[in-house]
Amino acid sequence: MAGIAGILGNDNGELRQILEKISYRGPDETWENKQSPVNLGCLELNVGGNCKDGAHHAYDGEVAAVIDGRVHNPEKGNMTDAEAVIALYKKYGMRFAGKLNGDFACAVSDGGQLILARDWAGIKPIYYGHSDGKLCFASEAKALVGIADDVKEFPPGYVYSREQGFQKYASEAVETPEFEDYEQGKKVIRELLIKATEKRMKDKAVGGVLLSGGLDSSLITYMAHEIKPDIECFTVSMEEGQDLPLARDVTKYLGVKHHVLIFGEKEIREVVPLAIHHQEMYEESCVQGAIANFLAGRFIKPYTRVVLTGEGADEFFGGYDGQFKKGENPEEVASIVDKLINVAHNTALQRLDRLNAANSYESRTPFLDAEVMDFSLKIPIQHKIHGEEQTGKWIVRQAFEGCLPDHIIYQTKRFFAQGSGVAYIMRAQAEKEVSRAELDKFNRVEGNPYLSSVEELYYYRIFKKTLPGPAYDKLVGRWDPFRPAFFRDIEKATG
Repeated sequence: MAGIAGILGNDNGELRQILEKISYRGPDETWENKQSPVNLGCLELNVGGNCKDGAHHAYDGEVAAVIDGRVHNPEKGNMTDAEAVIALYKKYGMRFAGKLNGDFACAVSDGGQLILARDWAGIKPIYYGHSDGKLCFASEAKALVGIADDVKEFPPGYVYSREQGFQKYASEAVETPEFEDYEQGKKVIRELLIKATEKRMKDKAVGGVLLSGGLDSSLITYMAHEIKPDIECFTVSMEEGQDLPLARDVTKYLGVKHHVLIFGEKEIREVVPLAIHHQEMYEESCVQGAIANFLAGRFIKPYTRVVLTGEGADEFFGGYDGQFKKGENPEEVASIVDKLINVAHNTALQRLDRLNAANSYESRTPFLDAEVMDFSLKIPIQHKIHGEEQTGKWIVRQAFEGCLPDHIIYQTKRFFAQGSGVAYIMRAQAEKEVSRAELDKFNRVEGNPYLSSVEELYYYRIFKKTLPGPAYDKLVGRWDPFRPAFFRDIEKATG
């Protein structure tokens, strides 16, 4: 985790202003490099273990680089993440982004040229805008408020320079095997996930697992425990949360120390505006899921600065049954799963990034390992979603069958907010503040984003306090591929 920012053009103090707005992303060090006309900045979070301090920025006397994320190339050796970016850039030029194995948003300054790049899945963010002919960029959109106009999200899987514009790159960082049958596929995905977990724990910075009790974080807990038997787990939930008993079952089964935070309606009311401010979203399910995530960050911070999470499994292995079950045939189901992968960068992954940053800690995601993602795209949809019940993540469940009790492996999918007990309280709270008539009036105004519920209008009003301009509305993603058309059809049917 780090915060990066920069200006291509004269810096009249704007770089420092940008960095100050997102200082929580890296409270340990503020670093700047100015090689006119390129000005780079980095906010460093030092996570401990064997990680070198200041790993996210580097300057070798010719080329400077800043990176938010981690580099896992085998040839990295003893280089820091930023030093590895410079080495790959010097070797491959603009093709360096396709050679990077990891989750990254980075900037390179070379002889007056600025190069920006983002990983193809969009795990790490960049936003950019212009002001008086200058290009400004930062890890979060709010950092550019009042500084840049027409702020946009930097697209995943692209590299940019002013001289060559935006170029989509082909990822050449990893190569995963083809497989002949289902049994071989199970074996490969199990091996890749174990390898991905080991890779993220190698530097000894990981201090625990953020365990919801769902399938994905439970599997990560199992793998982490195999590598580090004294790994600890952290769970946040309401007392009646559906996931809490499952989380307790996992830790009891593995003999893992379990830290549990129980929260209630008071904490939800307190956290809602903070969560919306930080994650820069008003989409209903994203905000609901943010509460437990935000409180989890506060909870784990005294214990560690790095945890493992199960993020990414739902997107890449067909976990969102509430969406894909709307498909009427296998082709439509596959299309929905693909769309959920394509919107992850500004839904689930954006939430993960911002809420980590808000509490100055780093989460590592084995399911979002480059090899795991690459191999997942080779798996036929019928291996991910199985049977008449359309059970998602089937190949993953079966790959780890016997490692945890069956009721953990074969549990049904629940959104984090539902599993933790948050969603129902948040909906009731919003309905006290906003009426259906207000929502209908808002949706009739040309230029307003179409909102699906009074809950979203409640969140939107909070969102606008941080991100007031119309450009920021366009940055908010939709989790459900059928929105907003899906909700318009419902309105017509019930109106």
